[in-house]
Amino acid sequence: MTTVAPASNWPLMLGSAAVFPARDGSLSAPFILVGDSDMTAADPGAFARQLDSPRYSFREAIRAAGADLILVSLGSDTLDGAAHRSVLEVLFRAIGERPDSTPFTVCGIGRGALQLRYTLARCECDRIDHQTGQFVSYSSTTPTAAEADELNQVGCWPVIPRRLEVAGPGITADSFDYENSAFDDLITGAAANRNPLFTEELGTNIIEQTIDL
Repeated sequence: MTTVAPASNWPLMLGSAAVFPARDGSLSAPFILVGDSDMTAADPGAFARQLDSPRYSFREAIRAAGADLILVSLGSDTLDGAAHRSVLEVLFRAIGERPDSTPFTVCGIGRGALQLRYTLARCECDRIDHQTGQFVSYSSTTPTAAEADELNQVGCWPVIPRRLEVAGPGITADSFDYENSAFDDLITGAAANRNPLFTEELGTNIIEQTIDL
């Protein structure tokens, strides 16, 4: 399966970022999507292809909503290492290239969600303004004991963005423990085993809860 080529690629300390602007080649409303290292390390192009299934294109839906999709492929690394610095590169470049200071959305899949969690929390611990308004966690990797220690050193979770968790199949808002969860709300519609990666229901719900605020 083929996909539309990105308008540009940003080389990073670890990996790269493929940029799909909503219009005219410049950023207006970034939506940063960090992939799972298992899905992006060997072939970053495969990550983009997973967003363009025959039945539904999450990439095209993001564009139609007026947001700029930035696909980040990192490969594997420790939390406090090249992957962290690469996520910072993407955040700072998106902040620098967009036209205003409207908070934007970041979403991570698997290991990417864990890396985003650490990077945003560390920014807040270091008093760095990451300017994200929504953090979407999709099938986050469970941190190891060492990684849990690293997270605890930076506050464990970012507190500035609204934290949204992609619910597993069959989980509804009625069963969500709002009082004790680390997340503010659920996003439903995910397929079993992330196949396809983005169903139309999941993509629509993500866009409605993060872009159409």
